[in-house]
Amino acid sequence: MQKRKDFIWKMGGQQGEGIESCGEIMATILAKEGYSLYSQRLFASRIKGGHTTFALRIALEPIMTVGESIDFLVALDQETVDMHGGEVRKGGYIICDSKVNPDFSKYEGSPITCLAVPITETAMKQGSLLMRNIVALGMSVALLGFDKAPFRTAIAARFAKKSEDIIDKNLNAFEDGHALIVEKRGEGDVDTLPVPEPKDQMFLLGNEALALGAIAAGSRFMASYPITPASEVMEYMIKKMDSIGATVVQTEDEIAACMTAMGGVYAGVRGFTCTSGPGLSLMAESMSMASMAELPMLVIDVQRSGPSTGMATKVETSDINAACHNAHGDYANIVISPTSIEECFYEIQKAFNLAEMYQCPVIFMPDLQQGLNKQSVPSFDLNRVPIERGKLMKEEDLPALERPHYFKRFELTEDGISPRTIPGMKNGLFLSTGLEHNEEGKPAEAPTMHVSQTDKRLRKLSTVAEVYDPFLNNAKHDECDVLVIGIASSRGAIEEAAAELEAEGVKVNHLQLRLIKPFPKEQLLPFYEKAKKVVICEQNATAQLADIFRINMPNKCKLHSCLKYDGNPFTATYVKKAIKEVL
Repeated sequence: MQKRKDFIWKMGGQQGEGIESCGEIMATILAKEGYSLYSQRLFASRIKGGHTTFALRIALEPIMTVGESIDFLVALDQETVDMHGGEVRKGGYIICDSKVNPDFSKYEGSPITCLAVPITETAMKQGSLLMRNIVALGMSVALLGFDKAPFRTAIAARFAKKSEDIIDKNLNAFEDGHALIVEKRGEGDVDTLPVPEPKDQMFLLGNEALALGAIAAGSRFMASYPITPASEVMEYMIKKMDSIGATVVQTEDEIAACMTAMGGVYAGVRGFTCTSGPGLSLMAESMSMASMAELPMLVIDVQRSGPSTGMATKVETSDINAACHNAHGDYANIVISPTSIEECFYEIQKAFNLAEMYQCPVIFMPDLQQGLNKQSVPSFDLNRVPIERGKLMKEEDLPALERPHYFKRFELTEDGISPRTIPGMKNGLFLSTGLEHNEEGKPAEAPTMHVSQTDKRLRKLSTVAEVYDPFLNNAKHDECDVLVIGIASSRGAIEEAAAELEAEGVKVNHLQLRLIKPFPKEQLLPFYEKAKKVVICEQNATAQLADIFRINMPNKCKLHSCLKYDGNPFTATYVKKAIKEVL
């Protein structure tokens, strides 16, 4: 039988039925086996109930998207069949719990195999409805043709704190589920994947990668308020705080979170906060103060669908304008977006460095698709990103102060970056407020001083694109038919769409933008000018990123948008169609 390059498995039902845990067990084991994985969980904005799915793409080569056509759909209810049956490829399977008397009528005569299987009944044989997910796990392992042994080991480990009776019942539920599929399909009738070479890899959420990256960057202070889809960053930090000597403060709201983190930064630690769109809005005034006081403040904004509460569990990249412009005044800050879950780890460390090097707020913007979904990534190199603290002075290097003078914390330097001290340093005394000030931080409203300090704050950002790699460069051609520029999690869909178009003879260059503000015009221009057409892929309705290009780039008539704002991630088919329409 012909071997496949990848499989897409999806399970659906109601929240609270163990669907995610079933997918997690399978994914964790397959990651250890060396398979490349990308998962996606879709769920409603509620604690329990509401439709939910867990999809897992299993491949031999690295993948950056969950893919499209499903091979195996496991449904615990009719709603899953109705909502996702249309995603199943020709030759694929829909397996539904027979208890719901599934209606497969629309698939009669189609090349899709539909099976009604007694999942609930099988679970109840072991005494609990809660074991339906373990039955489904056994079915899935049989469907995908994987060895049972590592799954049995994982189940035993998962319930190790329970009684032997509970372990045995779960193992029996797994075996019974496996047997159901073998009975329906036959032992040999399986499209399986070859066993891959062992890989030193991890399988984790982007939010977990963000927390690990912050720790690796030397951060030991976080102040935050829980908000979907960013809460896992704080939850991970709380789990590790005792072992790494960190402090995590859960504040009463996002305003307090931002101000508390700013206090930590002022005191000299690498502090940060984490939020999503609604919280970022509340932080606007505080971020403006951080810009005026030139505090190296880091805010992680895991973007979700808006405005207002919007769709808290659905993906968008619609916070671009808010991140760049929502603070008042001539606001100097840096805005960065990672291109992958792996980059959530490495680029957040660079963001901490930039905050201290340029002494300004940095907003780090992954999206929900990156933050709340898991991907297999190579194990992290803890020494890849060195810590850079910029012009942070050492006490022994500070010249003596003479009354009534203070340290020139806001000195008007040529590069716009002033020397910085930590409160308590001898000879490092300065004032810091939200008021306009002179070089020592004393309030000053003279027109010439305001102009000089404003120019200094803005001038210092002019070199950011020179010291930070502003985009991922996937450009293969000196001149191309179309240049596709994406942001955040759109990368995987763009890469797959570009590969398909290249096979059809279309010359495609691809850049995945990291640095949004200050806009890296000079670095982008060589690629932009040599493209016949430019397509900007972003998940919002108002083309926020494309508008930034229109403001900054010449020849605006070549600019086109590929927009998606239905709450679902980009797919290769969607991107490819948009590019073809432009061409």
